[in-house]
Amino acid sequence: MNGGSIPKLISSEMAMLWNTYVADTAAVCCIKHYIKTNEDPDVLPVLKYALSIAQDHIDDISSLFNKEEIPIPNGFNEKDLHNDTPRLFSDVTYIRFMHHLGRTGLNAYSLAKSVSARKDVRGMFKKYYEQTEKLFDMAAEAMEEKGIFIRSPYIDYPKKVEYVSDHRFLGGILGKKRQLLAIEIAHLGTNIELSNIAKTMLLAFSQVAKQKVISDYFKRGYDMSLEHAEYFLNVLKNDDVAYPSTWDGSITDSTISPFSDRLMMFLIASITAVGVMDFGIAIGASIRKDLAIQYAKMMIKVGNFADEGAKIMIDNGWLEKPPQSLDREKLRNK
Repeated sequence: MNGGSIPKLISSEMAMLWNTYVADTAAVCCIKHYIKTNEDPDVLPVLKYALSIAQDHIDDISSLFNKEEIPIPNGFNEKDLHNDTPRLFSDVTYIRFMHHLGRTGLNAYSLAKSVSARKDVRGMFKKYYEQTEKLFDMAAEAMEEKGIFIRSPYIDYPKKVEYVSDHRFLGGILGKKRQLLAIEIAHLGTNIELSNIAKTMLLAFSQVAKQKVISDYFKRGYDMSLEHAEYFLNVLKNDDVAYPSTWDGSITDSTISPFSDRLMMFLIASITAVGVMDFGIAIGASIRKDLAIQYAKMMIKVGNFADEGAKIMIDNGWLEKPPQSLDREKLRNK
């Protein structure tokens, strides 16, 4: 129960805590498999740290929800992790997943703190941000040491300060496009990396999913991610921007899934949500009209893919309902 002058959790706090809890229960299942099948001693400390902070978040939020008398989500558990299964990914892929986990966590926890009011909740998200920052740095440093860190493209330093004097700077749909801005290149690089992460997960999951409808769904997602990655790369190539070689995460030939279909669907839903968010940010930062329009089209396509995935989860009884406001009309009609 709330005591004294401590206010109840507001909707944004409850939503962010609920989402964090469910995401971390999924992360625990995945990382346990990664640790059990890991062969690279340089990757193991990163995996163990990622597991420790995910478990810390679960304990924190469970304790808070119990005090507030809020039902603790089911999330994911040992039933979603199939023990003693062959590895599905390489150690290089594991470290890239941790780097991706760190990047998305930094974005999520900075947003979570900014929409939280209670001091204790702000403190929790501050701690989570700092933990995730350490995870991100650990993964980045391990990737740099192994020579697998893919940097954003280099461009020449500007020689002087200039102002735009021609409306053609905004670009058009047809005809010759102006050279890319540094910020536009940065977002293209980020979306190439995310597309490659998605491609790896989707191809691997399509290989091991038990239900054919889910395997087919993952394969369609893989084709879509491949299409997006190729578009982003072509934009850079057409602008004569040298981009370092991309990667295709190493996937084994195992057809035995380490995870339940439900967990794999959740993981793809999560990375799809990150993709939609990244496209939205890229639209705001891309002044060239052709880029903004393409990002908008991709958002619609990815949104439809996510909608299809949600329907599959509902049909299987897998979609856990997040906290929501009361249906006042329904209450009035009782």
